[in-house]
Amino acid sequence: MIRSFFVSKFWLFCLMGVSVVVKLALFPVVTGDYIYFLGPWVEFIKEHGYFAALEHDFYNYTPTYIYILVLIAKTGLNPLFCIKAVSILFEYLLAYFIGRIACMKWHDKRVMWMALAIVPLLPSVLLNSAYLSQCDAIYAAFAVGGIYYALREKPWVAVLFLGVSFALKMQAVMVLPFFFVMLLRRKIKWYAFLLVPAVYFISIIPAWAAGRPLVDLLTVYFQQAGHYKELTLNFPNLYIWFDNAAYDTIAPIGIGITCLLTLTTGLILSRNRYQFGFDTWVRLAFVGAIIVPFLLPGMHERYMYVGDVLGVLYFLVIRKNVLLSLGIAAISAYSYIRCSRFNEMLPQEPAFFLYLLIIALVVADFVQSLKTDKRDVTCDRF
Repeated sequence: MIRSFFVSKFWLFCLMGVSVVVKLALFPVVTGDYIYFLGPWVEFIKEHGYFAALEHDFYNYTPTYIYILVLIAKTGLNPLFCIKAVSILFEYLLAYFIGRIACMKWHDKRVMWMALAIVPLLPSVLLNSAYLSQCDAIYAAFAVGGIYYALREKPWVAVLFLGVSFALKMQAVMVLPFFFVMLLRRKIKWYAFLLVPAVYFISIIPAWAAGRPLVDLLTVYFQQAGHYKELTLNFPNLYIWFDNAAYDTIAPIGIGITCLLTLTTGLILSRNRYQFGFDTWVRLAFVGAIIVPFLLPGMHERYMYVGDVLGVLYFLVIRKNVLLSLGIAAISAYSYIRCSRFNEMLPQEPAFFLYLLIIALVVADFVQSLKTDKRDVTCDRF
């Protein structure tokens, strides 16, 4: 019965082949992200002595990803192709971790092949790397890797991965509800989380040594937060109903509500009356990754990335409610399409209501699992 769930390897390899062909076809595509940001950054790096260029504040990312751009510049190869290739490699690492987590339950290697076939074909994953030249696959691979090692009861490795994810992009906050409950349920000791700022500090040392002021490097995320003063950018969350003129008032309230809800929910779930099993932890990771971008202001069309891939994990592990996973992927795809010449033609309201419905159904499923899943242990190791 369980084996009937898995698709034959032949069709999975066909899907993997399709994803590779599509990605290669998209390699020559040049979009605004490359024209206005990544391409000029690589040229600046070449013109200013490669690693010596780290002294300057020509980029608005953390320096961790810029180190990759420096290495790409040093190769002398086509930077557009290299940027896309690096991100695509991390797509498969991300899919690997999704498959490894699912294998912890099913003990069947075919579920790994399913993850490797499905994740790189998700619209948000496919468009992010191969089309837009973006690097969300890199931070997401480490974030999901952190979840994997947390479920394997390797807390230090889990937090190390979380730290690397955070050192790459602030969107690592999408998995913080999962780790917060892990902390409160004593699966991970509080002092292990000191690794997160430690990893970030280590990651900025090369740029600091090159001459960029330490204060600048420590406040990159604060600078990013003030760069785009938009309550939402093509993402159908709570803030489509608010006038952006009220950004300075509404944004802090939204951040406060998100933090308060995370804290309150975490304290409730820390009670001994709730016994978490493997499926419940997977549900929690998915719930957190789709609720946080719904509540936080300043979300872009790409910020459901982790929610999309954890939707695949939710389906592979729970083996039901596939429409919820598909719905989340559809919302991301719709957001990407709106970030184009079709922006004015596509209203955000329908996507908002679908998003809200999916959240309600996923939360209901999670609450139900708290009543039925009585094992406070991880699944057998694979």
